[in-house]
Amino acid sequence: MAGTLPAHRSVEEILAHPDFPAARALFVAEHAKVYEAGTFPAQLGADIGRVTTLAIIVCLHAAYDPADRATWPTLNRLKDRVARFGFASPRLIDDFVARLGQTGYVAMERQPEDSRVRLLKPTERLLAWDREWMAAHFAPLDLLYPDPGYGPPGRRDPAFQAVHAGAALAAFDAIIAMTWSNLEIVFFLSATSALIILLSFFEMGGADPESRIRESDLAHLAPRFGVSRTHIRNILAVARERGFLTRSGPRNAFIRLTPRWTTAFDRFIADSLAQSDLTYRLALRAMGADALYRG
Repeated sequence: MAGTLPAHRSVEEILAHPDFPAARALFVAEHAKVYEAGTFPAQLGADIGRVTTLAIIVCLHAAYDPADRATWPTLNRLKDRVARFGFASPRLIDDFVARLGQTGYVAMERQPEDSRVRLLKPTERLLAWDREWMAAHFAPLDLLYPDPGYGPPGRRDPAFQAVHAGAALAAFDAIIAMTWSNLEIVFFLSATSALIILLSFFEMGGADPESRIRESDLAHLAPRFGVSRTHIRNILAVARERGFLTRSGPRNAFIRLTPRWTTAFDRFIADSLAQSDLTYRLALRAMGADALYRG
């Protein structure tokens, strides 16, 4: 049935995989690349509201049918879709889309069937970034399940990108449910670059009980992700309030991520990979290529 989601890898299966730690490290490394200052679109910091807006712009464009008004990728339709995720206000979307236009990531075009209507169109600059973002999601899955693997996103295949984006719309309800099921980390999804900063801290050995990492050791992450050192300090303060971080040593100089943090963020990463596997299978189904995936 067209409305039935295909079976896909489960969170439990992914977490139980013996190579999950390596997949987690790859997830962090690949996402850090696409969220770095100077790489993330519009020269702004990444947060889930902006990331969701970018993804939906690409998805709406991929599903656009000039003959079907319900599919026209207008600004209002973008706002309606993004609003369902609950992370960006209409004002934020207006400002972000304007910035995307100013920096060459989005163009506004007339609708041929109704010249009064303007449609959002991702430029090649945005589509190129989206292919890198897509590859960042599938690289860890390809590491875990190399046979038959996830070849098209890893190759940054534009044809697959278009089919995948159009098919992914069917998974939005599942993705929204997944995001809000990870309530413990919602703040870190919505605060600029908070998620990738904490993940980078983790990869520095921040969860090691013997760690001697100081707050100042994270200073290099500020320019990398386009935030201030004060912003990083605030992220760490909230992490401590939530029981995700502890301080120790003289004057509480050493910072360390707690097992609670590891559990919460491992779950989120596994959830993200499970949803990526779902959208991959939706794309294969749209291409009539289910037989290519025997996992």
